[in-house]
This record gives sequence, structure tokens and C-alpha cells, in this order.
Amino acid sequence: MEKKDLNIFEKMRGIYTPVTEIRRKVLAAVARMVVEDQPPRYIEYIPYQIIDKNIPTYRESVFKERAIVRERIRLAFGMELKEFGAHGPIHDDDVINTITDLKVLKRPIVNVIKAGCERCPEDSYIVTNLCQGCIAHPCTSVCPKNAVSIQKGKSLIDQLKCIRCGRCAQVCPYNAIAYRERPCATACGVKAISSDEYGFADINYNLCVSCGMCIVSCPFGAIGEKSEIVQIISAIKNGKRVYAEIAPAFVNQFGPLASSAKIRSALKEIGFLDIKEVALGADKVILKEAKELVAILENDNKKNISKDEKQFIGTSCCTSWKMCADRHFPELAKNNISESFAPMVETARVIKEKDPDAIVVFIGPCIAKKEECFIPEVTALVDFVMTFEELVAVFQAFEIDPIEFEEEEPMQDASCIGRNFPVAGGVAQAIIKQTRALLPENKKDREIPHINADTLAKCLTMLKKLKSGKFNPKPLVVEGMACPFGCIGGPGSISSLNRAKNAVKKFAEKAKNALPSDYLKKK
Repeated sequence: MEKKDLNIFEKMRGIYTPVTEIRRKVLAAVARMVVEDQPPRYIEYIPYQIIDKNIPTYRESVFKERAIVRERIRLAFGMELKEFGAHGPIHDDDVINTITDLKVLKRPIVNVIKAGCERCPEDSYIVTNLCQGCIAHPCTSVCPKNAVSIQKGKSLIDQLKCIRCGRCAQVCPYNAIAYRERPCATACGVKAISSDEYGFADINYNLCVSCGMCIVSCPFGAIGEKSEIVQIISAIKNGKRVYAEIAPAFVNQFGPLASSAKIRSALKEIGFLDIKEVALGADKVILKEAKELVAILENDNKKNISKDEKQFIGTSCCTSWKMCADRHFPELAKNNISESFAPMVETARVIKEKDPDAIVVFIGPCIAKKEECFIPEVTALVDFVMTFEELVAVFQAFEIDPIEFEEEEPMQDASCIGRNFPVAGGVAQAIIKQTRALLPENKKDREIPHINADTLAKCLTMLKKLKSGKFNPKPLVVEGMACPFGCIGGPGSISSLNRAKNAVKKFAEKAKNALPSDYLKKK
């Protein structure tokens, strides 16, 4: 099962597909429109720039291809999608406001483009043309519901009777029975995706935690997220004091030759006043949660621990994981998920303390951070969120290639373990290492049991086991990550997962300080 779960997320990651190309072309065209101060009616020309042929390339007609692009343009401006079947010029909506207003983004962040959805069948077992019509036909013998029969010499599965147990596929000597699954629904760890009355993908926003895994798993590009690149570029062009805070997963996202120093120079060329590592905020979170863990270790010696006291430290850096825990295991999450804000927020706090007029833009692999910015305390500190993929579009609009910049002083805002945050397991290890440094000499070697999970499905399994007490010894640090491999597997990332993992490790090793306490205590 583990191998299958990984395949779901890895099949298309790091591959430049036509879906990727269209998505990035739309973002770049919208960004370029704002950079060039084009009038609102210019929007109507963009679909013809993206789909510039008179014969269809991807769908049954160019009209449908352009209709889908139009919906992507709306998302790129941060606007709501049109209802399926609605018509009218894009700029009839008040596009001017999306450019001049400081904040336009509204829930939901993740949206199904109905025109692009191919109404994929629900999960099912089907007989392929590999079926040889063998005399044994064991598939009919093992089916507990008599759903498999022989028709015209070949096996046939009655989908109304089938309970999807998979026994027929297991016994077929020709591997002729395949399991067909809806990619977006399979990738959703919280089962928020089903079908509407017409068979189109439909998101239950009472369950959705905006992780965005459905976006990168749909091979038709029928699911997308709202963007804030228009508002970010406008803020810079209007002379606002705009700062960038960049997530530690950024290394290798723009190619192996785009060093941290070159990325910083490229961002300044766009118009950002300064750039901070989000790993700085990670260090602050590590220090706070390590102190919480020290308190737990001290309480661990007590015979009776109150239910109101923390039993373990649940990490708080991943928005989707925290939302998932809050909804499905509120009794565990209430007292045990750390109250510390995510590194994004802590870094923004540092920026705004130095410059109260700062407009802070978080740049990272995460879509859920856009959801997090609806929390009032976060709204006051983080103004916009931009993914690495969206940043590529902005670079293109400004005709900037980070590789072409001269090497300047590299970023040195954070510790080694703070920079390791984006890799699954890195948060728990960071907290444990910092905790050991805070403990007295005679207790530094104390065992600190911990567990971690990446992808929401595995996180829910982990929490279920934790609630039922199946972990022995009892974990004192519990780390959850919504995305495969951690933040480096976020939907807004560009690099392949393994390359990103190795790059983060090498970048972390270049940090001047090993632990947050090596330098934060001096400030």
C-alpha cells in the first residue's frame, strides 16, 4: 500500500506536461499584462495567445480549450470562477479592483474548473483487452458477489454488483484486470472530492483543507487555485514597501545554478526591498516548541498528569495538517498541537517589527498558506502568498533570469535545523535536537520518542493509532505534513521531490549556526 500511495503523488511531479505548460503560460501572460500596464480589455486577447491554433490540440475543440483558459485567467486574477455554462467577457467583472485593491482573495482557494473536468469514472476494477478468455477464469470463482461473468468469451465486471475487493485482479494470470481510480479523489487524503449530479468533480469545502494535492494530480488540469500575483506586482509598481520571505524549500526550485544569492538579487530586481528566509521563523518556532517539550519531560516524572496538560508536542507549521487534526481529532489537537504560529508568520513578524509599513509576501511551495492568511492574527502580518510556480511567471513577466545575476552575499538568516524544516521528519528532528541542547547535562541523552507522517491519509492513520494508544513507547513529538516528502512536495513546487530533498540538505549544511539557540539567545 505504501508504494501505491507514493505513486499517486510522484507520477507527474517534476515532469513538464502540457497541463503544466498551459498553467504557467496563463500565469505569465496575466503577470505580463500588469507589468506592461495593459488595459482591462486586454484580458480578452490572452486566451488567443495561449491557444493560438485554429485546430484543437488538447480537447475536442479550440472553443473549449479557450473557455478553460478563460477560467484559469479568472483564477490568476484571484477572481471567482463563472458558473458552469455562464458566458460573458472576463473584464465585465471589476478587473480594475483586482489590480488596485490590496486584497481581493476570497474562499475557496482550490476550485474545480467544470469545463475542464472530463468526469472521470469513480474507482473501479475493469477488464482490459489483455483478457484471454481462459478456460479456468478464476476471476469468476473468487468474486464474493458474482459480479464477474463471461460474455462472448471474455470476462466482464458488473459495476453495480462489484464491491471493489480486488480479488479478481489478484488471481488473473494475465494481469488483465486493472484498478481504475479518479486521480484527484485518490490524492485527497481527507476524502473531500466526490462527483456532482452530472459526474463532474466536486469539492466538499467542509472537509477540504486546501492542501492542493488534487491540483497536481489531475491529468486534465481541471482543478486550480486562486492567485495573488496581480496584487503583488501592483503593490510593487505602486511604490509600496514590499518584502519577500522565502520558504526553505526554495533551493533548486529555479535550477541548480540559481543560488540563494542569485535568487535574492533577482527578487530585488523585481522590486522587493529585502528578502528574509522563512527558516528564521522556523528557528523561532523550534525554540518555542523545544521549551514546551522540556516542560512535558519535566511533567513526565509525575504519576498523575492532568488532561489539560500537554501529553505531546504536535507540530504546527503545516496548515493543512493542523486543520485536518482539528477537524478529525479535536480532543487530541486541542491541548497537544503547539500554539506557536507557523514559520511564515514568525518571519513576517520580524519584518513588520522593523518596518510597520511593510507589505509581506510569503513565497513557497504551499497553497494552504493562502488559506492560513484568513486567520485574523495572520492577516495582520502576512499580506500575500505566492508559490514558486507563480514566482516563475513573475520572473518571466519582468524578463528576469536568476541565473544571469552576479553572486552576492548568500542568505544567512537561519540555522541548519531551521533550514531542514521542509523535508518530512525535519521538524520533529529539529525540535528534539534543540530540546537536548536545553536539557541539563545529565539528561541530554534521554530518549525522546517521536513519530511523523507525510500526506494527509497517513497523518489521519497516525492520529488514529495515537488516540488508541498503539504506539509504544508513547511519542512525545508528533509531526504531520500534508504533502509527500514534506513541504518540498507542495503543489506550488517545481523541482522533482528527490532533487529538492537533496538540495535542501546541502543548503542546510551551509548555515553558520547549527541550532536556533546558537544565535537567537544573543539577540
